[in-house]
Amino acid sequence: MSDDNPFEVSSDAYGDRSGYDRGTVTAEVSTRTIELLNQTRPWVSLIGVLAWIATALLVLGVLAGVGMALAAGQPGMMLISVMYVIIALIYGYIAKSLTGYAKRISQLNISESVEDLEDALEAQKNFWKVAGIITLVVIIIYIGALLMMLAGVAFLGNFGRF
Repeated sequence: MSDDNPFEVSSDAYGDRSGYDRGTVTAEVSTRTIELLNQTRPWVSLIGVLAWIATALLVLGVLAGVGMALAAGQPGMMLISVMYVIIALIYGYIAKSLTGYAKRISQLNISESVEDLEDALEAQKNFWKVAGIITLVVIIIYIGALLMMLAGVAFLGNFGRF
């Protein structure tokens, strides 16, 4: 029987992959890798800036909505603003993730180090994680809305309206 454990994390030139310890790095980042990331940086920056603009507009909309609700004497209408605050926070996080990713690509372009490549990829991973979570939440909301509509049609159908 062999002493090899198939479940053991092996260390290689990049160190122990089970944690954040980078260990001794002996590899170099290829010019092609840096070139490809540099080609994505303008687009990442564009979407990041647009997300910051959307965040600012949402915050202004929330402030205007709260002001109008108070002026109209309808404080209950401010509850709608809570939804927009949540959306603004999501957009803000997306904007922060994307602009951070673009900055890490710029840093990689200067240093050409594996550490900066890993930092850029980690920023990209964080963005896609949030994008995936948001997508799943939206799908769940859509399914819930569809089920509520079907229940409403069934309910009204019992009264002979449909």
